[in-house]
Amino acid sequence: MKKRYLLLLMGMLAVCSVSGCGKSGSDETEAASEAAGAEITGYLVDGADQYVTLGTYKGMDVEQPIYTVSDDEVAMEVDATLYEYSTVETVDRPVQEGDLVTVDVTATVEGESEPTLSEEDYTVELGYEEFGADFDQQMIGAQAGDEKEFSTAFGEDTWYEEWIDQTVNFEVTVKSVDELVQPEYTDEFVSDTLGYESKEAFETALRDELDAGYQEQSRDETRENAIIAAMDGCEFNGYPDKLYDTCEASVSETYTSFADSYGMSVEELYDAYGMTQEDVDAEIMDTVNRRLFISAICQAEDITVTSDEYTAFLESLYPDYGYDDAESFETDYGKDYLMWYLYENKVADYLVNNASLYEAPVSMDAEDLEVYDEDTESETEGDTLEGLDDADAEEEYVTETVTEEDDLTEEETEAES
Repeated sequence: MKKRYLLLLMGMLAVCSVSGCGKSGSDETEAASEAAGAEITGYLVDGADQYVTLGTYKGMDVEQPIYTVSDDEVAMEVDATLYEYSTVETVDRPVQEGDLVTVDVTATVEGESEPTLSEEDYTVELGYEEFGADFDQQMIGAQAGDEKEFSTAFGEDTWYEEWIDQTVNFEVTVKSVDELVQPEYTDEFVSDTLGYESKEAFETALRDELDAGYQEQSRDETRENAIIAAMDGCEFNGYPDKLYDTCEASVSETYTSFADSYGMSVEELYDAYGMTQEDVDAEIMDTVNRRLFISAICQAEDITVTSDEYTAFLESLYPDYGYDDAESFETDYGKDYLMWYLYENKVADYLVNNASLYEAPVSMDAEDLEVYDEDTESETEGDTLEGLDDADAEEEYVTETVTEEDDLTEEETEAES
């Protein structure tokens, strides 16, 4: 994960706007502007063109990624489905690769007295290298009732921060050995269990689903490419002090709240992601400049959001997010947040529609997919272990947050249209 994007992943843009970043105008002005079909005002930065000189933003060359679904990806989805329908059977034999091994495990960094990990009845799936390749290898051949003690030297490739470049002493008691039994991939299984006529029909559906996801991904990346390209051509010259101060305070407050929720200090949070205060300061400026840019484009091209568009947006989204009504959805997300999303997406669409798009084919083979899968695991594995630092659990929260924000961006565009 690139540390400069951590604020974005945590929804900092949302927090900045919820706190009134760049908002001007009174409640009376806002109320008066929100009659049915009227333009909603009071959210863009007033006089943004005093602080940003727009460059070329029409006719730009903008990359449009074109993803192709490979046979390897379809095969991986088939394997994942078979895994989902696997059954677990306890076996009376030595541990093999792929088994689920239930253990009592204690891990202590060499030279320290207190363990960094102490779990009972913890299940490890061999092959995923949750505690490293050496740990998995040490388990091969063990049986229920065995007790093992061994040491493992870790490098930089462990996702447990306390173990990086350390030797860790493990004490393990094997409680049980279970085998994952996957169903046989046949037309009968696909028909009876998954509801498709044949394996071919199932794989076609998987390919179509992957392709639909890639089209959404391509659209979102193209829109972001357009914003970045247009911003790169701008000259920024200062900012309203209130805009910066409000965004800075929002970022600081959110980092503090986020760290507190996991029993961490802000400094520990920064350390977990390899961030410095300079990184945070740079992200604040990126946010400020983006707000200025969006405001300047909206003002130059008369891009507006009407009350009807905003209402349609709320009505289209709140059921999908588990809300009973649009009002509670708006309360939780914040109107400023939702308005900025609408403005930014309208600007992105405008830039793309006025750009010269060039296609950039992207296709992932089996090796690429394996690397991607490992990266994904490294962000989510290990976050349930109570004995380790909560940075692991925090990683999962960030992953969930960015997924939710991406979904919101995609669905709101449909509402606008």
